[in-house]
Amino acid sequence: QALLTAVNEIRPPTILATFAVIMSFIPMFFITGMMGPYMGPMAFNVPIAMLLSLVIAFTVTPWASYRLLKGDYGKDHGPEFKLQNTRGFKLYRAILAPLLQSNWRAGLFLGGVALAFVASAMMAVTRVVPLKLLPFDNKNELQLIIDMPKGNTLEATEQVASALGDYLATVNEVSSFQSYVGIASPMDFNGMVRHYYLRAGQNTGDIRIVLADKTRREQGSHAIALRMRSAIDRIEQQFGANIKIVEMPPGPPVLSTVVAEVYGPPQATYQDLIHVAKRVRNDLEATSGVVDVDDFVEAAHPQLHFMLDHTKAALLGISTANVAETLKLAIQGGDIGILHVANERQPLVIQLQLPRAARASAEDLLALSVKAANGQLVRLSELGQMQLEAGAQTIYHKNLQRVAYVTAEMAGRSPVEAILDMFDHLKQQPLPQGYTAELAGEGEWKITVDVFRDLGLAFGAAMVMIYILLVGQTGSLSVPLIMMIAIPLTVIGIMPGFWLINLFTSPVGGYATPVYFTATAMIGMIALAGIVVRNSIILIDFIEKIYRGHPDLSLADAIIEAGATRLNPIFLTAASAVLGSMMIVLDPIFSGLAWSFIFGIIASTLFSLVVIPVVYFLLNRSLPKQVQREE
Repeated sequence: QALLTAVNEIRPPTILATFAVIMSFIPMFFITGMMGPYMGPMAFNVPIAMLLSLVIAFTVTPWASYRLLKGDYGKDHGPEFKLQNTRGFKLYRAILAPLLQSNWRAGLFLGGVALAFVASAMMAVTRVVPLKLLPFDNKNELQLIIDMPKGNTLEATEQVASALGDYLATVNEVSSFQSYVGIASPMDFNGMVRHYYLRAGQNTGDIRIVLADKTRREQGSHAIALRMRSAIDRIEQQFGANIKIVEMPPGPPVLSTVVAEVYGPPQATYQDLIHVAKRVRNDLEATSGVVDVDDFVEAAHPQLHFMLDHTKAALLGISTANVAETLKLAIQGGDIGILHVANERQPLVIQLQLPRAARASAEDLLALSVKAANGQLVRLSELGQMQLEAGAQTIYHKNLQRVAYVTAEMAGRSPVEAILDMFDHLKQQPLPQGYTAELAGEGEWKITVDVFRDLGLAFGAAMVMIYILLVGQTGSLSVPLIMMIAIPLTVIGIMPGFWLINLFTSPVGGYATPVYFTATAMIGMIALAGIVVRNSIILIDFIEKIYRGHPDLSLADAIIEAGATRLNPIFLTAASAVLGSMMIVLDPIFSGLAWSFIFGIIASTLFSLVVIPVVYFLLNRSLPKQVQREE
């Protein structure tokens, strides 16, 4: 009979609380963009898990309780239990009674809570708590991208790669590495999005680094990259190279963490656009935490242009194609046949090309000969002259407009903060008239804004759905609002919690390593909307049951008794959720979700046990008891 009574007592609020959790996850079905596929499974799996847990709570749990407790039935358990004699009741009454007895104390307390909420929310706005799409993962590989000035020889690029290899051999966590000079390394998803697979030429290089397994090293791959950066910067300055440390992204890859798209007026030349892009690049380099700044502008480089005298060539019976083919064969080489060797499985290609010493200058090329129509050999110097001129630069377009790209990475700082700093800088020192720098292009900023926008909309939709659900169950417009007070109270725990973690986080390699408030942390906040409202639902439901069942009990006494009765179950539920989240803290990607759960549940539980009863009392104290019972 006790089991049946207990199940009947908590059945309505438990069902209501379960569906409140489900409602908080359903809007994740509608997250758009690249993060949609990541969020969709949560919107399906969590409701299924909650429904099954509800079934178990009303079937397996009562049955197991009956089987385990029936042996104690009828035994002497000592003095009769009285709630009023417990330490929990005395402590709870000592805290809550003064607030229920004095309007100014209650108002002062609620004002302090509201001020704490505003201050906590402002931590994200004022960048005290850094925002990021996803934190840095702990991968087993890194990548170095080498860019030398245009026109550098393959040997010069190989020298840089060799110096980097000598340094990497001294890093304990590096298991192996492989250098690619003049060609691209094997393509992966990140390289495809960042166009690394298109890199080729004697001034480009690529080093793939394999780290020791994450179980055998103390630091994550991001911390190792930060530690290596100072030594790599010295090698970069020594050889005049541009070396970027590329980390494998934990989520959707982007062109770069920070991308600026520079556009100009229609009448502007591409050189004018490049000049403004250089200004944007300098501004990014001066921004704190921004590293590996680069642009897509090809460096100015000279080229030789053979000016053919077409009249003289025509008189000798020499075509333009003959001259071009001769120069191409001498410089680039060409396949002229195949050699079959008896002990080789594959045929060997015979390639004809002048030695480097014989094609190192314009004079060497002009000494080449072309066969005339009469069979005589004519030197190229007799058919024209070499002219030194600036080489052509690649022109990029987007949306039918010319564009210059400037890219950068972040070290120890959120890209959101860097972009906001750039916005402030461009307001103070705007670009020339007609030029714009779009900072929300192909970088992580764009995806971060879109994801947090969609998550914010999902959070708002969840609030509306939970409110409608509670109104339908309670038949009141005000009581659901009281129940939902627990939701914003989570912010008082989450934001200060992230701030405290970063307060005690040690820098690595001279760079900060903050714990970011990420998209997964925002998912945790959305999930908490349904979880923490459970305490409010059960608490208010029990307040009204006690108040209806004891006509001589005042509302204040009913509130204190209900809260003290539910104190242990609420604390045990919160403790189990916190302990269940502890293991997720170890995961680099979902640690933000775990910290949101831990800090949000702790703060909401502690505050809701006081704030919700006080607000409920203030709104209902003047109502006649009969009206109160009906509501």
